[in-house]
Amino acid sequence: MMSVCFQLKEIRLFLKSLIALVFLTSSSYSWAHQFQKDNININHPHIKFEISSGSAAGYMKIVNMGDNIDRLLSIEVNFADAELYHSEIVGGLTKMKQVKHIEIPPQKAKSLKPEGHHIMFSNLSIDLIEGISLEGFMIFEKAGRIPVEFEVESQQTTNDHTDY
Repeated sequence: MMSVCFQLKEIRLFLKSLIALVFLTSSSYSWAHQFQKDNININHPHIKFEISSGSAAGYMKIVNMGDNIDRLLSIEVNFADAELYHSEIVGGLTKMKQVKHIEIPPQKAKSLKPEGHHIMFSNLSIDLIEGISLEGFMIFEKAGRIPVEFEVESQQTTNDHTDY
């Protein structure tokens, strides 16, 4: 009788641990969504915005698992104009420049993040609200059109999810 009670306690502990593991895994998935086509994997595409600004920026990590360079050529969304940019700090000032494409080297990851390559969203046709997801397409030279969902985050969110 005592061994049956002990086994039941072990089973209950195991089930509680399993439920906790499922909860932790599913909650981390919500901030680490990814999309893949062919050799291109797009990790956590997200948009950060400031309420007072009329524009927003898109960030993510793109992994090229192939043996050849691919290039991000453009972004298609129905809620804004989307352009590829590069920014850097020169002499204490941030300089931004539009670029025609972003190279994704073979067997490497390329982070689109502040003070580097990113997506600029301007002429927004909707209000950005933290927590919503917005559909779009990322157009690559070799991988073609990849559907993605951009999660909207406020500028105050400190994790840009590009260093994982």
